[in-house]
Parts: sequence; C-alpha cells; structure tokens
Amino acid sequence: MNKKRVAVVGAGITGLTVAYRLSKKSEDFEVVIFETDEKVGGKLRTSNFAGFQLDEGADAFLARAPWAVELFDEVGISEEFVSPRSRSASIWANGSLIPLPSPNVLGIPLYPDSEASDVLSAGDSQKIRDGGIPENTITGETDISIGSLVRNCVGDSVFENFVDPLLSGINAGKADAMSCATMAPHLLEAARHRDGLVTALKETYEKTDPESPVFYTHPEGMGHIVKKLAEKIVGSIRKTENVTSIEPSKEQWIVKTSTGSEIVDAVVLTNSAQDAANLLHPLSPTVSTRLSEIEHASVSLVSFAFETLDVEIPENESGFLVPRSSGKLMTACSFSGNKWTHLNDGTKTLMRVSTGRIDDQRHETLDDEELVECLMDDLKTTLGVEKPPLEFRINRWPKALAQFEVGHLQKLEETLSILEVETPGIFLSGSYHFGVGIPASIRSGNEAATRVLERFGRN
Repeated sequence: MNKKRVAVVGAGITGLTVAYRLSKKSEDFEVVIFETDEKVGGKLRTSNFAGFQLDEGADAFLARAPWAVELFDEVGISEEFVSPRSRSASIWANGSLIPLPSPNVLGIPLYPDSEASDVLSAGDSQKIRDGGIPENTITGETDISIGSLVRNCVGDSVFENFVDPLLSGINAGKADAMSCATMAPHLLEAARHRDGLVTALKETYEKTDPESPVFYTHPEGMGHIVKKLAEKIVGSIRKTENVTSIEPSKEQWIVKTSTGSEIVDAVVLTNSAQDAANLLHPLSPTVSTRLSEIEHASVSLVSFAFETLDVEIPENESGFLVPRSSGKLMTACSFSGNKWTHLNDGTKTLMRVSTGRIDDQRHETLDDEELVECLMDDLKTTLGVEKPPLEFRINRWPKALAQFEVGHLQKLEETLSILEVETPGIFLSGSYHFGVGIPASIRSGNEAATRVLERFGRN
C-alpha cells in the first residue's frame, strides 16, 4: 500500500500534535511540516532571561484537561513536570490588592468570603449564599455569553471584579461576549442545576482532591516540551519555509512554498485563522471569509527582573489581576519566583506583566521605552516599586488570541463541513477552534489527525 503524503502547515503545538499522531502510523503516512520560523513551537518559546529559562508566552497548561497530559505522557516527559508552589492570587480593587475568593471556579466564589466582601454588593453576596440560582431560568440554550450567565446567577459585582478580569487574563477578551459553550461549558451545565450554579460548582469541587495540581510546566520551560515532542515525529520539519499557495492537482494538492513545491494527498492548516483564510481564498472563498471573521486580540508581555531587596511582593501569591474598570494598562502581573520554585534563586524577583485586550490596544501605540515606562508606573501604583529593573524583555504578540463569540462551536462545525465539501483533503486545526490554551490546541490537533486517518481509511 502506497504511503499518503500529508503536508502540515505550521509547527506550533497544534501542528506538532497532528504530525506526531500521523507519524505514529508511519507505515501509512509520510509527513512534512512547513514552518515559517527558525524554531518549532509557535507561541511556546523559552529563552534565557536574567539567568533563568523564562517563557516568552504561556508558562503552563491545565493539568485537569486530558489532552495535554495524555500527549505529554506518551512523549515520556510528564514525570518531569512541576506544579505551582503558590495557588492564590489577588485582584486590584479600590486601590489595593484583595485576595481572590478561595475556593473559586473561574472567579466565582463558592463560599461567602469576608475579604472579598468589600468589592461585592450585599445582594450578590446573598446570591452566593443562596446557591447562585439564576434570576432568569437557563434551560435549553446551547450557548450564551459567560457574562450573561454569571450576572444572571451571582450578579454584576462578581462578574466585574472577579470573573471578567480572570477571563480577560486568559484570552484578552470581554467575558460579556465570550461563548460559554467554548470557554466554560461546565458553567453552562452547572447553571441548569435545580439548586443553582454555585451549588453545582460546590458539588463538583467537593469531589476533587484540593491538593491535586491545577497547572503543570517543565523546569526548562514550555519550549523544552515542544522540542521533545518534535523529536518524536517521524517526518520532515522544514523551518523558515513559508507556504505561499495551495493548488488542486487531480485528487492531490500542490503546496507551493518560498523554496519550491510539493505534491501531497492532504494538507492540514494549523497556522493562524487569517493565514489559513489567505491560503484558502482561491479554493473556498466562503471558508476564507468565515475564518477572517474570527476576531483576535493583540497582547504584549513584559518580563522584569528586580533585585529581591528592591521590591516587596505578597508572600505565597502567584500574582494579581487588574479589572478593565481600573483604566490601567496592565491586565495582570505574575510573580514567577513565587509561582515556580525553579525561577526563584533568592536574589532576583521575576515578574511577567501582561497588557492588551480586544477592546484596549493602547500597548500597540507605544514604543518599547514608552511601554516599559507605563508598566513601571502601574507597578509603582500597585506594588510600590520604585527601583528600576535589572533587566526587562518585551514580547509582542500581534493578533495572538482568538475571541470566541456566542455560537462559535456551531459556526466552526459548519465551516469544517463546507471545507470538506469544497476542498476534500484540506483540513483545519488551530488555537481558534476549541478555546484558548495548550490542551485545547492539542485537542484540535488530535481531531484533525483523526479526520485525516478517516479520509484514507487508516484509523
């Protein structure tokens, strides 16, 4: 039986997942990956900063979502993972740092919390005590916004002070517009509980081990994980080779690149939604348009290294969130040394400060010097930082985070169905499919690989 040739466009975590899954059937498939960058991993990068291996993008992944844990266990690196030593975080509110309620689910308090009462209305605190029963019944809806669900069940002050800042920190979006079915399907299910949202979340929480890890990372950074995954792939990874077009050729496809062309039996596009849209425009204008309609937020991440004696940060806290109502440029600040043991040497304090939301792109108008100056002002206000950093590093991520509007999953399914009819043998996968985060991207890669296997009857 002849091997089927498959081109994977993009060597981020999604593309590497697709290639890994297909290369496990190397007797049936020959895989070639095209990557425009000099390195694999996409947004998962780790580099030396202030003597530490510090991530330039995501620094961890959810431990309780199965897709990443299962993949990395197969790769053989899961025993090397570490979890955060500090789990608590704060919110900047009323001019001070207030601890997030503990326990909470996506910022929703499970129990009345005296420390959080200053930012919650009396009515909303009572809603939590009463179990979070929705004012307007949530029954047959397949999707609603997270904002409407949370406001309905536990009130505006819970949403604006806890939930929206937390979710804005995850994908730089507006939780009032976020798809609950995509970003938090467990909330939609819990809100239908006869005794209320909070009651349902409590029941689930009380069945879990409170000591079980919520996040994992590798001491050498997320870049180390993707490197190990790439090493397991049986196939060719062509770095600095950009795919410029895809053309039909009978029942195959001609993939043209910056250096030549390849004839393949299938193509899996794991690049950004807009890049995929550009490649698909001559082949399926409908799919191209639908992909172009997915909004993306740009963000910037500035890492700072301070002399530990020069700054004072809350002990045993991983960082803090900043609500949009504050008007500040920063959206979150992570205390890397508090969070990860391997990033704490006792002499330097590392902070990673995030900025950028879908409705706040001020950071894009600032040059590097202005960006650092503005964020240092925010650190002075929130933490009292006066001394300049030993070092700083800026990572700008334009159009990096997909925004998942209500109805996203249904629209995605429709898009994939159109693609299957109009361009059989071309598949889509990526971080704009099932939500933000490494596990969601891996899930998307798994599903794309399965569709390829099914097309050629090799599953």
